[in-house]
Amino acid sequence: MSLLILVISLVCLLRIHDCKTNLMLSFDLVKFSKFTLQSVTKRYRVSTVKPIKRMESLKMKLSDRLSGLVLPVNYNLKLHPNMEKGTFEGHVNIHVNVKEERKHIYLHTKFLDIKNVKVLKDNKDIPVAKFFEVAQLEQLMIHFEQALPAGHYHIDIDFSGSLTKSIVGFYASRYKDRTMVASKFEPTYARQAFPCFDEPEFKATFDIALVKPKGYTALSNMNEISSVHDSKTNTDVVSFARSVPMSTYLACFVLCEFDFKETEINTNGIGDPFTLRSYARKGETQKIDFAQSIGQRATEFYIKYYEVPFPLPKLDMIAIPEYQSGATEHWGLITYRETSFLIDDATASTQNRISVANTIVHELAHMWFGNLVTMKWWDDLWLNEGFATYMQVKALDAIEPSWTMLDQFLTKTMHSVLVSDAKLASHAIVQTVETPDEITAIFDAISYNKGSSVLRMLEGFVGEENFRRGVSDYLKRYKYGNTVTQDLLASLEPYFKKDHPDLNLTLIMDTWTRQTGYPVLTVTPGDAHTLVVSQARFLLDRSATYNTRDNQFQYRWFVPITYKTNQGTSKRIVWFPNEESNVTITLSPGDTWCKLNNNQVGYYRVSYTEEMWGQLIQQLKGKSEQLTLSDRAHLINDVFALATAEYVSYEVAMNLTTYLTVEEDYVPWDTADTEFVKLASRLENSLGGEGLRKYVQHLITPLYKKQSWDQTDIPVIQKLLRVRILSLAARFELPQAQSKVRELFLSWLDSRGTAGAKDMEPDLRSIVYFYGMKSASQAEWDKVWQLFLEERDPQEQQKLRHALSAPANTNILRKYLTLAWDQNNVRTSDYLIVVQYIANNPSGRALIWDEIRAKWPEYVKRFSLNSRYLGNLIPGISSTFDTEVKLQEMESFFSQYPEAGAGEAARRRALETLRGNIRWRETHEPTVTQWLNDYLTNL
Repeated sequence: MSLLILVISLVCLLRIHDCKTNLMLSFDLVKFSKFTLQSVTKRYRVSTVKPIKRMESLKMKLSDRLSGLVLPVNYNLKLHPNMEKGTFEGHVNIHVNVKEERKHIYLHTKFLDIKNVKVLKDNKDIPVAKFFEVAQLEQLMIHFEQALPAGHYHIDIDFSGSLTKSIVGFYASRYKDRTMVASKFEPTYARQAFPCFDEPEFKATFDIALVKPKGYTALSNMNEISSVHDSKTNTDVVSFARSVPMSTYLACFVLCEFDFKETEINTNGIGDPFTLRSYARKGETQKIDFAQSIGQRATEFYIKYYEVPFPLPKLDMIAIPEYQSGATEHWGLITYRETSFLIDDATASTQNRISVANTIVHELAHMWFGNLVTMKWWDDLWLNEGFATYMQVKALDAIEPSWTMLDQFLTKTMHSVLVSDAKLASHAIVQTVETPDEITAIFDAISYNKGSSVLRMLEGFVGEENFRRGVSDYLKRYKYGNTVTQDLLASLEPYFKKDHPDLNLTLIMDTWTRQTGYPVLTVTPGDAHTLVVSQARFLLDRSATYNTRDNQFQYRWFVPITYKTNQGTSKRIVWFPNEESNVTITLSPGDTWCKLNNNQVGYYRVSYTEEMWGQLIQQLKGKSEQLTLSDRAHLINDVFALATAEYVSYEVAMNLTTYLTVEEDYVPWDTADTEFVKLASRLENSLGGEGLRKYVQHLITPLYKKQSWDQTDIPVIQKLLRVRILSLAARFELPQAQSKVRELFLSWLDSRGTAGAKDMEPDLRSIVYFYGMKSASQAEWDKVWQLFLEERDPQEQQKLRHALSAPANTNILRKYLTLAWDQNNVRTSDYLIVVQYIANNPSGRALIWDEIRAKWPEYVKRFSLNSRYLGNLIPGISSTFDTEVKLQEMESFFSQYPEAGAGEAARRRALETLRGNIRWRETHEPTVTQWLNDYLTNL
């Protein structure tokens, strides 16, 4: 009790006012009494305090955000990890600029033991009255006996921490019998490595020194400038050049025993040439050639596209065995999960290559857009992630045009977010966030996929070259600085005004970035060759209620409408202002049909009359040359969403799919695959399930007959089509495909370890492993499990991990779940993926749901509530729940564990999805089942 009174007395001395932000936390005495020494303050130094009077009225105000009155200028940081003990020691000297007189300085810290704090001015100690950590705010608070005048100071801190607490911050990564140390700081984890001003706007330079064991390589953002050996400890102190100004989340430290390959980047006169290096574990460097090639070509593309030099003297990329994310854009030292970087020509599929390439070019885009110019606060995260997600497509389209990535944007990026953004649980692109949990949660589909989709639409109406020039201007104007969304729009505005002098780009884009969701345009025939278009917010639950006045635009959008007819594509844009009730499109004489939203560049859906849908379906069946493959994918995607929301009947949606017997392009089939798999899940336990299986078999048979199970040398896009069709055939149990898969699987499994063993074609491995395992015996599963444990290639491990989740036998799946929990079998960074794999199996769904509810505290302990991956697990495993019983179970689970952390929004999505599934089953299942029965009867 005396300790609690001491802490309360300390708080009574504080009178905190933060001029930068109004985001204040108020704690009354009752709430404050919960702040134990463990939860609030880990370390304190207190002068004599007076007794507290009127304790019942005591208030404490603390800001979530740091004050803008204390600015870091430079960090001089030294870290000394001890890999044997799993700990590290550190010292940091932070040069700060105090802009006005104050008696306190706050900065961030988390999970660090702060051993000593000194503050100096002109090398003279400034008396520190006390320092302590408020763990709930992740802040270190330094208070002074007398107010500091404005000026420059140095904060000198000794600290230590753990390398084994988690796989973010500064941590140890183990592989085989070796250990390395790496860092992962985005978004708010730098504070777990060293005390710092851990907000993106607080840019500063860094002088980094790392202490490494002899034989190890030390890497950081900048180039090494010295290495001094200490013979007593047999360690080296490696120092790096002073960095350019950067945010703390972009700093990076790695100690490893890796090898590398390097190549010179040709800048074509835009800045000095520099070296690109790719690092991997010893013996794995033959797997970095693909990444090195993509990295070189993409970097050279970006330099040319942005017309801005790469600002650092070197660029490294490294594959880390234990890594939480796919990759992180640490400046000058990009860190990757091994499956996001390494490619073995003997085992990697075409899709593996495309996935790795996408990740690499995404992170490289950040070297400029995000690193050189950074959002001021996480509210504008989309400026980083939405832009990089779109630029990865543009870069790959330029360096690998045969992959047709601009068409694949629809199925890989846009279609999925149109589903999540059609729910009340979605959020605006620009969203206010305050806490670390809220910040990590918005690294989601809205920031990435919707952000990139809206940028694609913006480029569509601004013009490709105008867009490029505006982006280049933006980077040059704000380099080494921080921005908000309006700064990007201001850079694009002059180019937009050339063709649209009467329109306001900021107003247009605000309707897309500052309100949740998107519109559906309803098209009806008007008088004399006209179409009348109206708009409304699109929600999958059309009956959902919400307050239309909770934002300034009242869920109306400024929509750029493009369209095409049987006579060609219109070159003009019909603008639909958000304040207008409708607009009219005037068609030309001879136009017999019309499709809006060319190539689905616009981020909106289009609903037609049933007669107009009939016309479009006839064009699809007739293989109209006017409808591009993106248009065809768009129509499939839209009609199923519109049917779910009851804008059209499900008969129309199903009728449209009948054209697929003449479809031979990958992207439309990829879209159809998504819809059929979704339908299969909905009809899983109904009479319609068997009908859907036979119907899909009917659709794919013509194209299936043109595919080969033997290795073929065909273009990349044809390889993707082949895999998609063979996978669909196996998924929907086409008899000849089913028997072929099992035959190939057993042949592969039986020959493993024999002299005559033959490797399977990489493109077929995922299909054969997974569907071959569907009916696996325990003995077969055990053999594949052993192969997984012995496998060293990350891509092959991933395929085997997935296949192990395929059996219908629940006992096998339970064994898999138990074995996977052991970190010696499955890494922590891969475990939640395994859980999702098992949950995707109808036989494993109940098993996983019971597991999560029974062991939730253990999951939280292992992954933390701050993990968005743990938060997203709930909507992932419950995505097919469709009963009132499951709804009650979920609500009960959330009531039992109300603290959601970064998963709070995910829980809302899960509940909304579940309710939507119940509604779909009640409303649409009979219609779809009847349609399937009628169609199959008439075949």
